[in-house]
This record gives sequence, C-alpha cells and structure tokens, in this order.
Amino acid sequence: MEAQLERSSTSRVSPPVKTVVVRNALGQPVIFGMDWTAVVGGQPLKLARKRARLARATHYLLIGAPATTVGCVQLERQYFAQSCGIYSAAALFAIAYPSAAVACLVRFEEGGCWMVASHSGSIISATDRWFVDAQAALDALNAIRLRFPNLVVYEELVASSTQLPGWLNDKCAEQARVSAQQTTRIGGKSRATVLALVIAMGLWINWIEKSSEDGSAIPQAHPGQRWLDTMGQYAQQHPVHAFADLMQVMAAWRRVPFDPAGWQLLRVQCEPVLIDWSCAAHYRRQHRFALNQHLEAVKPGEWEFHAVALDRAMLTWNLVHAARPLDFSQEPLRVDWMTSLQRLSPLFEHIQLGLAAKLPMNAPVDSQGRVLERPVSLPNWHQRSLALKGPLRAMTALQELTAPVRWRSATLEVGNISGQELTRSALVVQLIGDLFEHIP
Repeated sequence: MEAQLERSSTSRVSPPVKTVVVRNALGQPVIFGMDWTAVVGGQPLKLARKRARLARATHYLLIGAPATTVGCVQLERQYFAQSCGIYSAAALFAIAYPSAAVACLVRFEEGGCWMVASHSGSIISATDRWFVDAQAALDALNAIRLRFPNLVVYEELVASSTQLPGWLNDKCAEQARVSAQQTTRIGGKSRATVLALVIAMGLWINWIEKSSEDGSAIPQAHPGQRWLDTMGQYAQQHPVHAFADLMQVMAAWRRVPFDPAGWQLLRVQCEPVLIDWSCAAHYRRQHRFALNQHLEAVKPGEWEFHAVALDRAMLTWNLVHAARPLDFSQEPLRVDWMTSLQRLSPLFEHIQLGLAAKLPMNAPVDSQGRVLERPVSLPNWHQRSLALKGPLRAMTALQELTAPVRWRSATLEVGNISGQELTRSALVVQLIGDLFEHIP
C-alpha cells in the first residue's frame, strides 16, 4: 500500500482553509477539503457550474439525489490534466455510506483531523473540513446533530499517508470524480473584439441611464407574478406533511423488530429529505452471545443493517413521497387551529408552540437589483415552531390539527416510561417541526 501526501496548505490550520490531495493505494489522487453547498432548483448542473464560477474554483463536483450538493475547490495547475482523474474524499464517503445521516473523523499523523458528514448520499455543508484535533471536530458536529439527531459517527483511530480507510483505498467510483471548471482564454486576435464589446456595453449603459433620467420605464416582470414564483419555489423546497403522511411514517414503525433475540430496541428516528423520509432504528446488544447476524436475520428485506459499534447497531430504510408542497399563493380557510391544539393538550405530555415569524424567504428583485414590493393582495403566511411529546396511541388525535405542518423529525422512544396518568406510556413519540399559518 503506497499513499503519498501531495499538498497541504499548512501543517496545522483552522478548518475552512486547508485542502490536501493524497494518493491512495492505487495511485489515484483524492481531495480532502472542498466547499459544499446545496443546489436548489432546476438544471442542477448549470447551477453547479455557476457556483464554481462565482467561487473561482478550478474544479467542482455535483453529487446526491434527490437532495443535491456541489463541492468547489481551488487546486494548483499540476492537477489540471490528471489522466487518471481526481476524486473527492467526501464523495467517496457518501457513496460508501449512502443511507441515513453519517459522519467520519480521520486523524492524520502528519497533523490535523478531517471530518465529513453526509445525509442519504449528499454532503452536509460546513463539513469536509480540517480541524486541529478530534475534539474540535466533534465540537463542530454538535451543530449537525441538532439537524440530524440520529447521526452516526465513524472514527478512524489513526491514519497516515501510508494508511487510509478501506473506502479510500478501493478503486475510486466515477461519481466521485471532480470536473475541471472551464475557463475562457482571450487570445491576441480576440482582444480587439472584446474591447469593442466593452465600449458598446458602456454606451448602452449610458443610454439606459439617460432614459431613466428622462423618465423612460424599463419593462419589468409583474411584481405579483415574481412574488408568486418566489413563494412557489419556497413551497417546493419546504414541503409539508399531512396527517396521512405522518401516519405513513408511523406505519413503518410497526415493521421494526421490537424484541429481537439478544438485542434491545432503544429508539426509532425519522427525518424528512424533501418529499421523502430517512429512518433508523437503534439497537443495543444485551447478551454477549448475541450476534449482528441475529439482528440482521429479522430485518425487513429492503431495509439495511449497520454495525455501529461492538454493542450498537441500527436498521435503516427510506419512505418515498410522504410529503407535499403547500400552495402559499391561495387564500386558506380560516380555521381555529390553536383551539384544536388546546383540546389535544390533555392527551400529550407537553405541547410547545413558538411565536409567529415571517417565512425566511428572499424577496425577488428587478433587473437593477432593487427589491420588489410585496403585493398587499397576496396571503400573509407566517410560521411557528411546534414540538410535542406524548404516547404513541395519542398520535391519531393529530388528525384534528388542520393547519399545515412540516415535521423536521419524528422520534419513538422505547422502554423509558414517561408521562403521568393519561399520558403515561413506554412508547413515547416526540415530534419537532414548523406550523404554517395565515395572518390577515
């Protein structure tokens, strides 16, 4: 096994500013340290190239489905014509662990600790970073755990330039191969043409400014339609969950092996990924004769088994099409959803409702970058945080809640008896999400 550390900006640096290229056992160069951001909207490849251009990246990589992320990096000129290709370590990790939310820490003898996290095959932003030590990387993971409570962390105890994790030393998958950002080079014969275009552009801008001063109006898209388009895009990115969608998630819980031989079920956690859900059932080994094979033998066929540690394991699965977009442009029915929550409160251990806040939506702008005023005729939507905890048997009562809700997590705790009297149960559900309301 021969791996060579090719480039490092510093020996020990802060997380955001270090990129390292390492050759694996097959001699393939692998990048540690790319800048990842989510790609939202149509034509993801076009958006990825635009992001790389704005970041002045030399190379980029688009990965993940349905949630898509693009990674950008600036490499030295020696990597521009690699005949064997250059590959992303973060993407190779996401390909090796495509289910649920997972993270990995790799400590290098040369100095520093590399951390990456992915969710259902997409790289989580603010990861694929370097830290001074493993503790600093674990501290950075705390913010990720708030979004993904079922995050599983793999830690490579020691890694050096001659010892890499197995998923890096195998032949690199083509999906992890980065692309060079195309650049336009201007030759001597083209400079006159470019200069003429610059002069023409300056004359055109002067004409526009003069027209504006004379009161000439520049045609603009109707502000109302631009706002409707913006609200529609927001609705696609933040789908809501009807009562039937939530029941679909909980129906899958009935397929979870609750008492497999030698193993104890601790909790079941589900999180939405756009219109789908990613779920995991967590187990603890109770008997020294219990084996991973015993738990794997009782899992439903299409689910996946993961050995997390010697005494920990989990089963993961996905639910598709268990959400739907909300039409924010339509005038909603006026329903007293708060009274509905008050009526439900005796059935739950607690219900917490946050204050109303405007939707975190960027206002559309015109061709000159000016914010378009929001038409008063559009419905005024707000959102509130919503969290509730109660026995599993009480969840059917949520059909009385008619306000649209986007659930961010659904967790079933098993065995820890919670609540008192009516809410007392050993099967306790905790839901965390956002409730959308129309304010006149």
